[in-house]
Amino acid sequence: MNLPALNRRRFLKQAGGAAGIFASSPWLAKSETIGMTAAVAAPLTALTDRASADITVAKSHVSQALDAFIPDYLKSMNAPGLTFGAVDASGAGATSCYGYANLDKLQAVTPDLLFQIGSISKSFLAILVLQLREEGKLDLDHAILEYLPWFPIETPFGEVTLHHMLTHSSGLPDGASLFPSNPSDRYRQAYKPGERFHYSNFCFDALGRMVARIEKRPLHESLQQRILDPLGMTATSPVLNTLIREQTAESYSPQLSDRPYPRNGQLASASKIDSDSAAGSIASTPDDMRKYMRMLLKRGQGEHKRILKEESFALFSQPHIKAEEFGPTASYGYGIAVDILDGHTILRHTGGMVSFMSAMHVDLDGGVAAFASINAQQGYRPNPVTQYAIQLMRAQAESKTLPSTPEIENPADLKNPKEYQAIYHSPSGKSCRVVATENAISLQLDDHHIPLEALGEDRFVSTLPEYSAFAFVFHREQPNSETGAGATPEAKPETPAAILELTHGDRWFVRGSASSLEVKSAPARYSAFPGKYLNDSPWYGSFRIVERRGQLWVDGESPLIEMGDALFRMGDEPDSPETLAFFHIADGRAQMVKVSGIDFWRITTESD
Repeated sequence: MNLPALNRRRFLKQAGGAAGIFASSPWLAKSETIGMTAAVAAPLTALTDRASADITVAKSHVSQALDAFIPDYLKSMNAPGLTFGAVDASGAGATSCYGYANLDKLQAVTPDLLFQIGSISKSFLAILVLQLREEGKLDLDHAILEYLPWFPIETPFGEVTLHHMLTHSSGLPDGASLFPSNPSDRYRQAYKPGERFHYSNFCFDALGRMVARIEKRPLHESLQQRILDPLGMTATSPVLNTLIREQTAESYSPQLSDRPYPRNGQLASASKIDSDSAAGSIASTPDDMRKYMRMLLKRGQGEHKRILKEESFALFSQPHIKAEEFGPTASYGYGIAVDILDGHTILRHTGGMVSFMSAMHVDLDGGVAAFASINAQQGYRPNPVTQYAIQLMRAQAESKTLPSTPEIENPADLKNPKEYQAIYHSPSGKSCRVVATENAISLQLDDHHIPLEALGEDRFVSTLPEYSAFAFVFHREQPNSETGAGATPEAKPETPAAILELTHGDRWFVRGSASSLEVKSAPARYSAFPGKYLNDSPWYGSFRIVERRGQLWVDGESPLIEMGDALFRMGDEPDSPETLAFFHIADGRAQMVKVSGIDFWRITTESD
């Protein structure tokens, strides 16, 4: 599943070696033989030379290109290990493994280890729903309440159909619980179904319950009998439980899980989870994922039987609604994103778990597909690996020049650090100075020199403990809707907009003259809300509420828009279905927060 926005993860400090298996394929050289490179138990700094293994493998140019790129990618991303599978429509392909499955034991990733595939599981669930439709057991245009009368929703803008839920266009929230702590709670629809895309694990969890009710058996039994067994996916588990832990790669999450993380932040062994959610509870191997992707390439035809009729696969892979969350050219089908790459139709999805991140690209026109998963939750998915793999494979199959190795950008290296350099003033009279060097910036604040590492566009993090709880965020001039840059979606300014402000949690600084400061006062009742709130589940973790310029913010970055005295809409999305509400005011402070129905409790483990 894709993790809720509040669940922030960090980067790993170490990674290592490589192991791989390659089978013959039309896009692999004819001289290539089946073999396995020896595991290289070495720190990342030793991966610059990939010495020949005890077993020599004559590899194709495609394999060589991937072997050159993936270790460098892992090193740059500071990931522990990666498992990879690629296939073409004939069934030929490759399985490779890189890095460590267990850092403490220096155990290399091997092809038989399970990796959790996260939200790629949604495509499996969508296939089940379409199979039931083929059998006349459900109608995609019927309301979910016809199948789950207890489903805790209100639909003032129109009934929510199975089609809306499969396409994330229901207007319902993302990470809500099917069974809220208050049995009387109902999740209110935010807009007319079908109008826009808003990702919802909540809806897919409900669809899984619906399938279980129709089938009169647990969802994982239906997944096993209807998809895994027919495809010969004998190593895959359709549910996460204690029985598969010995076969699952060790996985990692940030040691400091309550704050932004730098690229080289420390990781710790992650919590083990049990889950039967349809939104993302499948663990698989690269060989099994090759079997699944081959079925997708053959548009529903498995090796021994058809999994989906052609009409059903057309519905599955049809771009039903624009889904810019997946990219500017992306749409969403049923449980799968539909995109265009190099003029080809691509089915793709990513998966984010507590401690695994995955990606899958299926080139329907080119007849090639790739899957990759890493055993750490670090905020990114290995999309560059799977995208590069299918481009290589397609070029090889078409006898074209192979694409060049993708550039691995280091976000810590700034292209234009001088644009941030200035003196910034706060309403309290304090000032801070931003100093630029060749490819980085630092702050002089509170008599401290604070080096900053870039996290992304205009976002930075400090590793100094007293400044690490929040990101430093630079804010630019908003485009003029009539005459300025960005007046139309196609308009792109030749130069970046000017930087006007700098924020850090509840701190606010303006660039240049302090006379431009506009101080806004918050309502008195807001004083009860700032603080840190925690949910013990590894899915959610903690977050901080701060007040800045008369407004409340989640972690100093996501705005809260007031809808009632203690009820707020989260984020900038118009009519977002994600809400945050404060409860239990005691001694002048709220003691509980509900985020789209999920309970968080105030925790005072640090100074306010």
